[in-house]
Amino acid sequence: MNRRRTTSRLLVVSGAALTLLAPLASASATAAKTAAPTTTWITKPLPPASGTGLVRNEDGEPGIGVTPSGQFWIGSDIAPYAADDPRAEKNSGVLSGGDVWSSNGDGSSYTWNSDPFAEAVTRFGLAGEDTDLTVATEKNSNGFYNVYIASLWIGSSGLAWSADGGKTWQLNRLGGVPAQDRPWLAADGPCDVVIGYHQLPLFTPFVNTYDVCTNGNVPISGGATLDPVNNTALTLSDFPGTSSSFNKQVIDTSPTSPHRHAIYFPMTLCAAEQPTDVLIAQANGCNGTQYLVAVSTDGGMTFSYHKVVLDPSNAVLVWAATVATDAAGTVYFAWSDARNSYLNVSHDGGTTWSASKKLNAPKTAAVYPTVAAGKSGRVDVAWYGTPRAGNSNDSKVMGKPNADGSAAWSVMLARSTDGGASFAIRKISSTIHRGELCTGGSSCSDTSSRNLLDDFGVAISPTTGLDSIAFTDDQPQGVNSKAFTAYATELPAVNVIFRPAHHTTTGAGKKLATTGGTVAPAVAGLVLVFAGLWLRRRRTVLS
Repeated sequence: MNRRRTTSRLLVVSGAALTLLAPLASASATAAKTAAPTTTWITKPLPPASGTGLVRNEDGEPGIGVTPSGQFWIGSDIAPYAADDPRAEKNSGVLSGGDVWSSNGDGSSYTWNSDPFAEAVTRFGLAGEDTDLTVATEKNSNGFYNVYIASLWIGSSGLAWSADGGKTWQLNRLGGVPAQDRPWLAADGPCDVVIGYHQLPLFTPFVNTYDVCTNGNVPISGGATLDPVNNTALTLSDFPGTSSSFNKQVIDTSPTSPHRHAIYFPMTLCAAEQPTDVLIAQANGCNGTQYLVAVSTDGGMTFSYHKVVLDPSNAVLVWAATVATDAAGTVYFAWSDARNSYLNVSHDGGTTWSASKKLNAPKTAAVYPTVAAGKSGRVDVAWYGTPRAGNSNDSKVMGKPNADGSAAWSVMLARSTDGGASFAIRKISSTIHRGELCTGGSSCSDTSSRNLLDDFGVAISPTTGLDSIAFTDDQPQGVNSKAFTAYATELPAVNVIFRPAHHTTTGAGKKLATTGGTVAPAVAGLVLVFAGLWLRRRRTVLS
């Protein structure tokens, strides 16, 4: 009898405990099914210019900037070979203008703003080659962040800027050395903009600084020559082909950086045994491609030169390298050898550099890396990548442009929050190009292999820490006349809690989802309680 009494008590107590703990088990199960936070990306073509009748734009080779308030701006060439854009100046093949777009609050959508270089709404503008865009880092006296866009025009460069949030634009045909090529922009403070370019036909690099708030038509300085040869006075073209001797510069504008206001130009040159052998090396082949950075701490008047890495492959890419600085003043240098993309890091203002870190995964290719940095230790590198190893210029490996079975290229992104020590890689876009992707500029023999042109850009919002990327896409047609400028924007993380799929039906068949968890513990508890009570009742009857 005692054994039977003990058993019945144990059943009742156990059943009651299971019934009471059922809600906790449900909550625990729900918590275990909470999805890890993740960001999402949207990718779309930028909208066409008003009055053109286009379904989508036919621009290419965009630049991107972001204001301290988190608004993204994009500038892009109006392609002179565009199939349907009425502004394309097909007779000369150049100088069709450049479009500007601005984002909404989070970059999920963009609105076409204007072509600041246009002579009329559907007329070509005296610009349209090698367009670049940047934004001011401080507000002007009217409470706006200046927006700057530069592009080539006949004999020189044109600079347009807006001091009222894109409502109006001022266009200036820049002075300085004539026969300019490939203008790059960087801004510092509310009014200063630095333009780097190289002079034709010798490709001699120059940098000019302008103060658009006090004197928008005259440079502050006449231009300080950037000597393209490390520790020499040689001012001739520093390597063969169509590549220039420097790439897009960056200015460290972080208030917390010990190198604030420093200007960094990523540069490349043909490595030779002696500086005087450069012209001979150009004809017979270099001893590698030397990457270096030119650093100015006096507003671009003088520069020092520091080697970053020697690429033994002798690869010569158009715009092969980019730089960025984070809030702590760390400098990041991204470059490619036409097979892979790499990153080097400097913690002393560009004087010394870390060993190169390969960014893309094994059995892949990565070209045209573009880098952006944010808070201390945060660095993002985007590139055009394909899951096929090899030289992007090799049609035998990559396949013919837009042919079946050819390599599929997408926008890729690597993110680090520890200063480049480790990266998480993510595919951002669908296929944007197929087959050979030529990195040789105008020397590319197959024009369809250069549909993506030579550069693109990524920016990190200082308010959200999320990215927006502007890039060129030639799909699905795969021809340059139908290529367009697109954007990919990262949206905030969303926590998703997965609920059990049981429902309650009420009224006219409507289902109301319940928030409860599993009912198994409660059912089992009730069974045990009834079993215990039955044993107790049976014991009483028998006695």
